[in-house]
Amino acid sequence: MTQDVAQVIFIRDEQVLLGFRQNTVLYDQVWSFPAGRVESGECPKESAFRESREEVAVRPKKLDFLIEFADPNVDLQHYVYVCHDWQGEIENAEPHLCREVCWFDIENLPSNCIPTVYTVIVELKKYLMRHQNALNIESEFVIEA
Repeated sequence: MTQDVAQVIFIRDEQVLLGFRQNTVLYDQVWSFPAGRVESGECPKESAFRESREEVAVRPKKLDFLIEFADPNVDLQHYVYVCHDWQGEIENAEPHLCREVCWFDIENLPSNCIPTVYTVIVELKKYLMRHQNALNIESEFVIEA
């Protein structure tokens, strides 16, 4: 039985965090967002919070739901969340499964990512445009003292 996966996109400025997977059954030796299986009795968002602690040693302050989609290569669903703010310092908390974690410019991702990264990035760019537009609208209504 294949379990669904929760992915977390940690974002700062125009960069996203990717980890280089190693010693994994699925998608070994490629870059991916921090992610993991949704455990029995757990909702995808709970899994995203847990995986954030387990994989990169931080606690998201908030997760925004981005997208849910079926994996085109494996029988499972992906639940993807965006995290702009977290507690702690990001580090590679699972070196036996992840060679390294690195920040990459959204417009300059490595060519050897799991296929779903490229699907998700398209949606992330739309999300960031909406997010930026909302911030711009809010700033227009700030009353100066």
